[in-house]
Amino acid sequence: MAVHTLKPVLIIALFSLAITPTVAYAAPGDPVLDAEERLFNILINKHRVTNGRPPLPVSVSLTKAAKWLSTDMATQNYFSHTDSLGRTFTTRLAAFGYAYVTPKAENIAAGAPTAALAFAQWLASPGHNATMLSPSYTVMGIGWAYSATSPYKWYWTTTFGGYADRLVGT
Repeated sequence: MAVHTLKPVLIIALFSLAITPTVAYAAPGDPVLDAEERLFNILINKHRVTNGRPPLPVSVSLTKAAKWLSTDMATQNYFSHTDSLGRTFTTRLAAFGYAYVTPKAENIAAGAPTAALAFAQWLASPGHNATMLSPSYTVMGIGWAYSATSPYKWYWTTTFGGYADRLVGT
């Protein structure tokens, strides 16, 4: 097996569930955020800091789940928290490795061709905004997908959790 030099990333300390924080590392094969997904992370973190909340690092497992759902909605032509395999978001998160006993949530949006427009949709919705600002979440996942043949074209998913597992490299 090849030896890789891994870049350490900072994790926010957790106080629930008696979990000891550790340093997480990005590994080969982890999801990579594109420019719009990175912009979304910047937008939500500016919003959180402005409202007295710590920024959210990006989780590998939550991002894999978010990217999968966005792609599934785009390619299967639907818009729902229940995916085309009949899974709820908590079941889907567990399938992608986020099975921790901790608070979890998911926001979905459709029709927004940019991170700024998806963020604006969620900001304008009291329930989605509350999720983005919740102090229960210490990590997030981000994914979006496009299909020219789907009803809304663009699909966004953000997932949230209260335990910081492996983080996406920056």
